[in-house]
Amino acid sequence: MVGDRSYDILGAKSAGISSIGVLYGFGTKDELKKSGADYIAKTPDDILKIIQAE
Repeated sequence: MVGDRSYDILGAKSAGISSIGVLYGFGTKDELKKSGADYIAKTPDDILKIIQAE
C-alpha cells in the first residue's frame, strides 16, 4: 500500500500488507512514522527503489 496519511498506513496494517508512506502528499514524516509505515519515500522514484529492493 502506498499512501500519504496515517489512515492509509493503518489500513495496510489491518489488511496485513506492507506500507510505503510518501512525503509528497498531505501527511508528515512524523505522522507516517507514528502510524507504523514500513518504508518512507521522499519521491515517486523512491517507491520504485523500495519495491525493487524487495
